Amino acid sequence: MLYWNCRCAVARAPSPIIFLCAGAAFLLTLANSTLAAPDTIDSIAVSGNMRVDAASIRTRVSLRENKAYDAAQAEKSLQALYATGQFRNVAIEQVGRRVVITVAENSTLVSVAFAGNTAVDKSLIEPEVKLQAGDPITMAKAQAAALRIRDFYRHQGRVATTVEPVLEPLPENRAKLVFRIHEGEVMKNASIAFSGNHAFSDKQLRDVMASSESGWFDILKTSASFDAARLELDQELLLIHYRKNGFPDAKVLPPEFSENAAHTGYQISFTVDEGDRYSFSAGRIETALAGVDQVELQKLVVTAPGQTYNAELIERSVQRLTVALVDAGLPSAHVTTTTQRDREHHSLAPVYVIKDGVRVTIERINVHGNSKTKDRIIRRELKLAEGDVLSQVLADRDKERLKRLGLFKTVGMRATPGSTPDKAVLDIDVTEQDTTELSFGAGYSSSEGVIGDVAIADTNLFGNGQTARLKLSGSQTRFQADIGFTEPRLFDSKISGGFDLLYKDADHTLQSSYKSLTAGGDLRLGTALSDTTTLGLNYSLMRNEIYGVGPAASAAIKEAVPAGASSGTYYTSSVGANVTYDDRNSRKNPTSGRYFSLGQDFAGVGGDAQYIRNTAEGRLYYPLSDQVTLVGRAAGGNIGGWGGQDVRLLDSFYKGGDIVRGFATSGIGPRDMGSANQDALGGKSFVSATAEARFSIPLIPDEIGLKGAVFTDAGSLFGVNKTAAGLPGLAGANPAARVSVGAGLIWDSPVGALGVNYAVPLAKQPFDKVQPLSFGVVPY
Repeated sequence: MLYWNCRCAVARAPSPIIFLCAGAAFLLTLANSTLAAPDTIDSIAVSGNMRVDAASIRTRVSLRENKAYDAAQAEKSLQALYATGQFRNVAIEQVGRRVVITVAENSTLVSVAFAGNTAVDKSLIEPEVKLQAGDPITMAKAQAAALRIRDFYRHQGRVATTVEPVLEPLPENRAKLVFRIHEGEVMKNASIAFSGNHAFSDKQLRDVMASSESGWFDILKTSASFDAARLELDQELLLIHYRKNGFPDAKVLPPEFSENAAHTGYQISFTVDEGDRYSFSAGRIETALAGVDQVELQKLVVTAPGQTYNAELIERSVQRLTVALVDAGLPSAHVTTTTQRDREHHSLAPVYVIKDGVRVTIERINVHGNSKTKDRIIRRELKLAEGDVLSQVLADRDKERLKRLGLFKTVGMRATPGSTPDKAVLDIDVTEQDTTELSFGAGYSSSEGVIGDVAIADTNLFGNGQTARLKLSGSQTRFQADIGFTEPRLFDSKISGGFDLLYKDADHTLQSSYKSLTAGGDLRLGTALSDTTTLGLNYSLMRNEIYGVGPAASAAIKEAVPAGASSGTYYTSSVGANVTYDDRNSRKNPTSGRYFSLGQDFAGVGGDAQYIRNTAEGRLYYPLSDQVTLVGRAAGGNIGGWGGQDVRLLDSFYKGGDIVRGFATSGIGPRDMGSANQDALGGKSFVSATAEARFSIPLIPDEIGLKGAVFTDAGSLFGVNKTAAGLPGLAGANPAARVSVGAGLIWDSPVGALGVNYAVPLAKQPFDKVQPLSFGVVPY
């Protein structure tokens, strides 16, 4: 600051010097104030931009007109502009009272191409690029994509693959990205060996791993290809296996590997330190918290004395205890475990310690990685919400709930510190999978001959989590078209809704001397009563037509067609309800758990048919070992008319090899032996039971999805309507048991479990039609 002291004598009359001093003081004060004022920005100019408009650039800049220039804000603005990914160079300069922003834009990506990929189709590589035409492109982005492509090749066993990204400049600041790929040879897992293992053989441990040794079936699997990342997973899988089977102190060292002499694969070895095997002794709960009922909580503990030590059982107990504490109004309670060992008797007593933990609330929930799936579709599945107390167990349950949607390859959850120590941010990371499927199929069915189908389906329609499907299928005896749509959260409630449309033209002349045509649809509602129980309601309207009735057909079949007509038509309008309980460990190829379903349909809400139909089914899965699963299945059904109406021919149950293998389609139950074709007439009731052992086949890798089975089936179909009851040639109306034993193969195919079975009937009726060899769909 400039300061000038002017002292003038004022005792005398004013003189010109006084005015001169005053004027000088005023000018100096004005100059001083002008120099002391901070610089203000009159304008902000943008130059160098071609694709990004100037207004968009200015919105990223924190400097403002008529405000003071601030170097710190200028630096912050630079970082914000670079963070957009639009620019390779940015400069901000102050020229007087003018700010000039000079940018050099990154090139615009026009196309992505691949060179040298002879072994792998580009359609498999493209998802790894994650760049699209129109995006700004930098060499850093290109290098990152090249690394992802290289890792993709390495997962296929081509560990020597190199990928070089090349940006080819084009006019108007555009560029073409080319990935030059030098594919390495596929390297196999030539051998996988173990040392230090005594409780489990090398083969048993190899069965636990995601990797497998090279062998005859390499063409059908990728697990035999060398993948260092997969071997890291194998190390963890081996450790989990030991911790599940009695070895709490087991250690598995990182694998060692080296090329074999032929340079075609790697010899892999794992070193194991098993430690001692332990079993559980009586555990207990310790807590000083008020309001905790230890007796009730003890009932939730799944570890029991005498059981082989299993770390998963301890974890499951902790989860059940934590959920119970949350339900009891103690969301911040924390469950930890300690163990008390008896080394002499090799027993271990788990102690579940309950303490009041730090109360951390969820400040915000962020979702990452969902490019197609809308945020609300993910958030509506969460039980946790902003403001709730953070619980790891509840977060894990939400994570499993998201996995069950079937929309994501991976789901991750992580908590990070919030704005204060008592708050946290919950980040959800998802990796989406392709939910659109176009499938074609062809094959042979023992009941229908050559079969084929084409279907298109999307289980995440427009990112809304909805399912839509269209399927056309046919065979030598059937043509069928299905259209379906399901909204899993109708109006964002817990109720699902949907509809189905059906057209089916079937030829039954081999079994029952008639043809049928069914067309119509249904409306569905469903809701989850719990994590394992669902309730469904439906309304169905169907047009049923029977035609092609032969002159030698049974009188019971001819009655379904009015006299003098070539066909008979009636409408069925029905409402129904079903309850399903399912706690299986997997909906596909389960190895443990239970499945039960009960259903009832009431026809007569309008239409021509009046009946009440009840069906029930139960399945049990029990693992004898990792390789063998016992499966029990029981089913039954009954249909009866009401209001004076009898059960119509097309509404009866027709059963055969679908409940007792070894019999033909419609091969058991009531039959008119007096008709030329010995026509099957269907039945009003059926029961069936199956006991089956499913097992892995030696030398067949598990990932091929092929298993063997041995089984015994029993069942019966009985009861007829009044017309059939009066036939002189009626047989099979009584509930006589049919029993068979057999063996088969089950293939976990992309369209479901398909089976081929050979069964021998042990108990049958003289009029039954047998068929030892059968092909078809196997219920999971």
